[in-house]
Amino acid sequence: MNPTYTPGVPTGTVITFAGPLPIPDASHQAWSHEDLRTSLARDGWLFCDGGAYACADYPRLYGLIGDAFGNGDGSGTEFNVPDLRGRFVRGVDGGAGNDPGAATRVASAPGGATGDNAGSLQADAFQGHEHLYTSTVESPNTAQPGGPPVLMQLPQQTTTSLVADPDDQGINDGAPRTSTETRPVNLALNYLIRYL
Repeated sequence: MNPTYTPGVPTGTVITFAGPLPIPDASHQAWSHEDLRTSLARDGWLFCDGGAYACADYPRLYGLIGDAFGNGDGSGTEFNVPDLRGRFVRGVDGGAGNDPGAATRVASAPGGATGDNAGSLQADAFQGHEHLYTSTVESPNTAQPGGPPVLMQLPQQTTTSLVADPDDQGINDGAPRTSTETRPVNLALNYLIRYL
C-alpha cells in the first residue's frame, strides 16, 4: 500500500464516516468487506473497531497512541485502535473536574490506558436521585361536625414504583421510554482513525 498523505489532517484524527462498517457477506453492502477496508486504508484510514495492528506496519499511529487502546496480543508487537462501535465519545477531563468519575475509568482493552487518560473506558450510569411526594390524611380534629374534613399534611415520602411523576400542574410528560441503558437521542455513524 502506498497511502496518500493529506496535509492538515494529523495522525490519530478520528472522524465520523457515514458509509457502512464492513461486514463479511452482507448482501446489502455495496462493497465487500475487504474492498472497503483496502480502499480506506489506501487513503490512510482504519476503522475504529478495536482491531489489532502490527506496530511496525503503522509506526506513526503507534508512536502517537501507543497502547492507550490495548496492546494487541500482549507480545509488544501489536497495538489496538479505538473501539467506538456502539459507544459515545467523551473528552478527557484533564483535571478540569467535569468528569467526577475520571479516576475510576478502566482500560478499554487489555493493556490499555486507565484513569483520566485517552483510551480509558467508563461504564454506563444513571445519577442517583429520588422522587418525593406529599400526601394528606384526615385530621382527627374536624372543624365542625358534618363539615368538610380537615386534612393534615404528612412528611414527604419516597415513591417506590413511579417512573415519571406529573409536574406541578398535574401534567405528565408521557410514558417514559425505558431501556437497558440511559442515553440521549442519537444517530449511528462509524468512526475512522488517521494512521499517516
